[in-house]
Amino acid sequence: MRNIIVFFMFIIIITQSISQDTRTLLLTKFNNVQYQCTDPGCSSSTTMLVSNLRACEIACLLNTDCRTLTFDQSNNQCELFTDIPSQYGSLISQADFITLTAIDNKNLLACKYHQHYSFPFSLVLAVTTAINGTTASMTTTLSLLTKTSSTTSSSSSTTSSTTTAVAIRVWSATGSMSNKRNYHTASVLTNGKVLVTGGFNTAVLNSAELYDPSTAIWTNTTAMSTLRKFHIATILTNGNVLISGGNDGTNFLASAELYNSSTGTWTTTGNMEIVRGAHIAVLLTNGKVLVSGGDSGSGYLNNAALYDPSTSTWTAVSSMNGKRVSHVACILVNGNVLVAGGYNGIYLATAEIYNFSTNTWTNTTSMNYARQMSTISVLSNGKILVAGGDHGVSLNVAELYDPSSSTWTVTGSMNYARTGHAAIILANGKVLVTGGYNGNSAAELYDPLTGNWTMIGNMTASRSYHTISKLTNGTILVAGGVRNSTMYLKSAELY
Repeated sequence: MRNIIVFFMFIIIITQSISQDTRTLLLTKFNNVQYQCTDPGCSSSTTMLVSNLRACEIACLLNTDCRTLTFDQSNNQCELFTDIPSQYGSLISQADFITLTAIDNKNLLACKYHQHYSFPFSLVLAVTTAINGTTASMTTTLSLLTKTSSTTSSSSSTTSSTTTAVAIRVWSATGSMSNKRNYHTASVLTNGKVLVTGGFNTAVLNSAELYDPSTAIWTNTTAMSTLRKFHIATILTNGNVLISGGNDGTNFLASAELYNSSTGTWTTTGNMEIVRGAHIAVLLTNGKVLVSGGDSGSGYLNNAALYDPSTSTWTAVSSMNGKRVSHVACILVNGNVLVAGGYNGIYLATAEIYNFSTNTWTNTTSMNYARQMSTISVLSNGKILVAGGDHGVSLNVAELYDPSSSTWTVTGSMNYARTGHAAIILANGKVLVTGGYNGNSAAELYDPLTGNWTMIGNMTASRSYHTISKLTNGTILVAGGVRNSTMYLKSAELY
């Protein structure tokens, strides 16, 4: 016999008595999407008629092999699959269908690591199971961003019950920016607000605005002194934001300026040693900023320079071994800087490392795939993930650089080929990739433990060349971009 209690407080708690343990599923929900598994390796599905979607969800939770469910709202047919889309199947657009697919397995206590979820937009199913007729129970209380739980047990009980939960994390719209923009920058300030600068929306912009997570509102702040697109923003150790280079719509720039988040004002600082845009900038462990490569308007660059915040000056350093624009870079655990890919008339697979203590660039092993405009992410295990990009066509391939062996290894491919996408590391160590050409509104997660990509719910809008930022509460903010090459966006959303 099952006792079902439903509370409508953005969260639904269902209590059941069943004879076996259940596990926790973290699921993503797709509206008007059907899951079809056509690969010969797919396992057979289980089909049943149920009263509603909730009953279908519970059926999946109680089936220890279920990883994906599809619910047909037109006839209340529930279909359970043991396969997941990133392995065998495909998600197709289909009216009246709802599909939920597993992201990961978690136990109840692990739920505290997902406190960055926006629970008002989440569904949580808590199922309490009785084992061998014991009288133990568990109560769970959830609020918007926190979760506490306690367990009490009868002294005569020899075993205790377990509680499992299912959470669905989704995208939700937040306040829109004042200006449509792509090719802009976004920086999370020390006060938790997000500074967005410049960009393009048929004209180059110098405007800047701030997003306040506590109010979900964007507010205009003082504009930069110069119109800029293809510029780079770097947060300095003192909390100020350094803007370097870019293009004003006519010329590439050598100028740089600083934003003071305490005063909301811009101050010009020293010029770079050469004009450049579409370059990279990396904050070094000594507090200085390394810029390299880019486009000067008259040719691609291999020049590099260091900005010293203590003197507000730029100093030319050794040049890279190869010219490159639209490349990627990151700082390694030893403080050196890895630069990879890009374009200089041909698409590049080459990579090199800058040692700031010796002021030298050293070639390292080339990537398996030449590419520009990819994303780069530093994983918690110290390896470097490069994903997608452009090689005349958008790419879905991804690969890992291991600094300990100086080698690149191909890892799982994304479900969508992407250029102009964005990537960020989540609190659980997974990598979220969003949008881009071909990717459109689709988002997916890379799991470093398995090397696999899993589709998650689509963003509220298709967008490329947008920004992505992790707020102090762990929520992800995506802002702006362009849709279909000409429709510039001012919308923003949260994950």
